[in-house]
Amino acid sequence: MRNKKAAITGGSRGIGRGIVRRLAREGYDISFTYSSRRGKVQAEALVEEITGQYPVKCFCHGAALNEKGTAEEFVREAYEELGGLDLLVCNAGQSLVHSIYEMDEQTIDFLINLDFRSYLMAAREAGRIMGENGIKGNIIFISSCRGLRAFPYDELYGGLKAGLIRSIQTFALDLAPYGIRANCVSPGPIRVRTSQEMREEGVCEQEIEDLDNLWKQLPLERMGTPEDVANAVAFLASDEAAYITGTNLVVDGAASLPGIPENRPKADEEFKTWCNFKRRW
Repeated sequence: MRNKKAAITGGSRGIGRGIVRRLAREGYDISFTYSSRRGKVQAEALVEEITGQYPVKCFCHGAALNEKGTAEEFVREAYEELGGLDLLVCNAGQSLVHSIYEMDEQTIDFLINLDFRSYLMAAREAGRIMGENGIKGNIIFISSCRGLRAFPYDELYGGLKAGLIRSIQTFALDLAPYGIRANCVSPGPIRVRTSQEMREEGVCEQEIEDLDNLWKQLPLERMGTPEDVANAVAFLASDEAAYITGTNLVVDGAASLPGIPENRPKADEEFKTWCNFKRRW
């Protein structure tokens, strides 16, 4: 039987790596992107792991998806090297949760291009390729539970993730006549790095401690894993979800429901019952 073909943005680590591994286990030939020197090492190791373990093809590509034209180019390259395209998973992004008052315009533009524009442009190209070639494929955006409710300091990242959830609905309507389905997966707190890895990346100790203690605040009393998200992606891409399109599958252990507390206030913040508040003026 012919292997299905999947293109994945941001597949070298974290949630993306979990998705690559799960889809390889499902028998997909895969092409995915990475974005840094460290990512290249991780990506090449993942390709070796996948091709050594499963009878599938696997390719990786460096891609600065915040740059215009890169997302579309990757989708076209994946289609050519894989010999088809049954599934696009847009996962690449940067989770930068800071108040917009503390960001410069360059950072704002970077996040808009990477976390939103690249998704739309990749999906547009994948939809065109699938439609022109009669492929009844799937497009899946990885959004976030931060797109479901308001959080402090989250004007931009949360707003962009909410935009993805809304945009996928229209992709679903526009592509349904071609038999193409489009859905979102919105993860909640997912543990993708150890505490030591976070220290090596320069994350402050309070943030590490907050993350280490976060599972105690969650209804299921555990953090999510990349495999939890990958399972949702595999389901939505499968024939078992053939009548599901335009939806947002939340994978957050109920973390986005009302009543879940925020992290403790930092040194320059006040606890205001509904959120932590930093006085700027």
